[in-house]
Amino acid sequence: MLGVKVSRSGSSITLDQQHFTESLLDLYGLSESKSVSTPLLPNVHLSPETEEEISKFNLLGISYRSAISSINYLSTAKRPDLAHSVSSLLQFLENPGIQHWNGFLQVLRYLKGTQSIGLVYSKSKEQGIEAYSDADWGNCQLTRRSVTGYLATFDGSLVLWKTRKQSTVSLSTAEAKYKALYDLTSELLWLQQWCQECSLSKINKPIPIYEDNQSCINTVNGNINLNNKRMKHIDIQLHFIKEVVGSSRIKLIYTPTSLMLADFLTKSVNRQILKNSLSSLGVLRLGVKGCVENPDQDCT
Repeated sequence: MLGVKVSRSGSSITLDQQHFTESLLDLYGLSESKSVSTPLLPNVHLSPETEEEISKFNLLGISYRSAISSINYLSTAKRPDLAHSVSSLLQFLENPGIQHWNGFLQVLRYLKGTQSIGLVYSKSKEQGIEAYSDADWGNCQLTRRSVTGYLATFDGSLVLWKTRKQSTVSLSTAEAKYKALYDLTSELLWLQQWCQECSLSKINKPIPIYEDNQSCINTVNGNINLNNKRMKHIDIQLHFIKEVVGSSRIKLIYTPTSLMLADFLTKSVNRQILKNSLSSLGVLRLGVKGCVENPDQDCT
């Protein structure tokens, strides 16, 4: 993959894009800038600009699309910590304004302080695949659509993550969670199939999915009637999830919100939450040779 450095140290392999990140900082004149601790400020919601502000920004001759594409590549390749902020900035490719450009610069300043972060894959106990599913209800202030965030690990190392705005408005937190769970379940079925095709022996069934909404779990496990009028518009998605659970390919496990590792994929979170999540997922600060500097060291 373009711009990815692969390093081996003892029993672990690390992947990082430090050189690509450095080139971005050079390109936008932020190599000597002061770093910040989060990609976007917590609880900040970007909004569309007025026609006047859009015109003012266009006069600057800045290629917003090119800039966001560069950090989008980072977020999808090896930097899950950028996923939510990049997803937010991507919404304004057609009509960007100064606030959106400032959001991009905030991401670069965050990268300035986290250039050496990479994905670490180490030999571990045979945990197999585990996943986390989350959604932030009504996150978009303009459309009130919710944001889906989910991830999956293999033997404790991150292999899959996703942030995206849902395509329709959800009428409750539980409904937003169902939609996120449906998307994740589809991805996990593909991941299971891929593992089988690669003849990997550690394919665990059922795959545990950690969920922090009890109503969602109770519905899928058959404790709530799917014929409820409030659920008719998503009953096919729910029946799909129930079928997969019934075939013992996945199982839902409750986890408190404080331990929901996918939380940072659904919203802008503070430094501590981001740091804890990344450390738990093997997204760590690397040394000059690509090895982990200190497993207990803050990664942000």
